[in-house]
Amino acid sequence: MERKPHFFKVLIGDFSQSLRIPVEFLKHISTATSKIVTLKGPSGRCWNAELSKRSKGTFLCGGWAEFAEDHALREYEFLVFRYDGDFCFTVKIFGVNACEREDLFKVIQRKRRKLCEVKDRHVESSLDVGGVLHSQVLKKEVQNSNASMLGPDADRGNCLERSESVKNVKIKSEYDDPPVELIASPKKIYKRSCSRKRHLVIHEERSVAQEAANSFTSNFPFTTVKICPSHIAKPFPMRLPHAFSHTHLPRKNSVLIIRDPNMKSWEVTHIPREGGRDSLSAGWHNFCHGNDLKLGDICVFELVKPCQLNAHIFR
Repeated sequence: MERKPHFFKVLIGDFSQSLRIPVEFLKHISTATSKIVTLKGPSGRCWNAELSKRSKGTFLCGGWAEFAEDHALREYEFLVFRYDGDFCFTVKIFGVNACEREDLFKVIQRKRRKLCEVKDRHVESSLDVGGVLHSQVLKKEVQNSNASMLGPDADRGNCLERSESVKNVKIKSEYDDPPVELIASPKKIYKRSCSRKRHLVIHEERSVAQEAANSFTSNFPFTTVKICPSHIAKPFPMRLPHAFSHTHLPRKNSVLIIRDPNMKSWEVTHIPREGGRDSLSAGWHNFCHGNDLKLGDICVFELVKPCQLNAHIFR
């Protein structure tokens, strides 16, 4: 069997936008014939990234940012890249505990998340990616290998909660992967029903927060940001809306003062990017932690002075 070349990287510093390939490894690939590479993650799904030659070496960039974000990569984690040929890499990811991150075996690209089709009912499915809980209401076609065990209650809305005969439930989605078999029990199904009710409450609360944010007005320039996983997961910076930052913020690295609803001031580094979206880097995660920002929260940043933003938080 032909041996496939490997290299590893320990994630240190700012790796959210690009990752340097070891110089000695470049002999196995030729950047002259292709600039696009495929990264196959622990889930078996693939991301496209770009090879970029720079003065400091050859880097993975472009789609690397999406790969890093979708896998919620953290500082000091350990990645092993196996080169399979034809510009394809298989990537294994190990946590700071030195063990392979099993939570990434089912990670889904954010652009491919869909609503799956369901017969007669919605079932909530939660996917834990890198410690961040993403809830989806998936439409699923439920097939039981022994459907007769459900009896006449099969068409009733609460049959899943009351039936103690349900053992193996197969779920078919629109993805190309084979159906996933889940082992279900009456207790787990009951918990799923309760979880769905909590999800509906959270959805209603977020709708109220969105309406409140939409009604915000000011004589000063302002922009609205809805908190997503990459905003609160280290070491990712928070990217600002392009139109707002390029129009109103300095076009060089600067320190902004963000004043929270309690009038406490936070120093945050602003990094402009002429070819992309500006970002808030050093100090941003202190602001997040200090204000207990959660997924779905909405922040309105109001520019009251050239380098001072007032933050209005809607939950």
